[in-house]
Amino acid sequence: MTDTSNRWPDVLEGLAQRPQILLALDFDGTLSEIVERPEDAVLRPGNAALLAELGRNPRFTLAVISGRALNDVSDRVGVPGLIYGGNHGLELRGPGLDYLHPAAAAAVPAMVDASERLAVDLRDIPGALVESKVLTLTAHYRLTPPQYHDSVAMLFLDAVGPLLATGACRVTAAKMAMELRPAVDWHKGHALDLIRFQLAPEAFTMYVGDDDTDEDAFLAAQNAGGVGIYVGPPDVDSGALLRLDSPAEVTAALTELAALG
Repeated sequence: MTDTSNRWPDVLEGLAQRPQILLALDFDGTLSEIVERPEDAVLRPGNAALLAELGRNPRFTLAVISGRALNDVSDRVGVPGLIYGGNHGLELRGPGLDYLHPAAAAAVPAMVDASERLAVDLRDIPGALVESKVLTLTAHYRLTPPQYHDSVAMLFLDAVGPLLATGACRVTAAKMAMELRPAVDWHKGHALDLIRFQLAPEAFTMYVGDDDTDEDAFLAAQNAGGVGIYVGPPDVDSGALLRLDSPAEVTAALTELAALG
């Protein structure tokens, strides 16, 4: 990815002429700082007020699409009137939209069983955390010493192996984590497309995120004539057209968007 962060002022200037804007953002590492334990993540100061202000602006359709469970991310953001997407968009809820992917719902019993087994298998690995999100599950190893990382991967794949063998689920990677998802053709890009088609078909589409799981949404935004914005250092390979250095710069960008009026 070419470092095109200096293009943000040009994009901002162009947005002043846009009658409708669809703005979707990831949560962790975008609206919140990255933290060692997922349960400790909170919105950066000022973000709640900025999201609420943008949400009241009829020019904007706002969405937060996270790998967290839907209720988890909506509670952590806590701003009414937004579209919330949980489990990478397998579930979506907000004004005018209530969606649950049917194949994901069918996989819930198997996902719960895998989560329970994994919690037992990883209990002796220092710092390893299992996050059950009903429709998906994640094993985090951000707090795990590096010499245990291979053991986390081995135990994770062993625990979820039966589901992989049947083709019911698939494994994806995230920042210092491994995720088990239903084996359905669905990701954040599909979720962004659904939101756009149903709620803002003529809007200029923007997606802001920091993780590998956000790449599909960057592509979806850009295929629609909009822009993806990667949050993080310039040496990371991303398909997003723009970059912001940090969640602090996301807050600054939200401030500038709110000033558009």
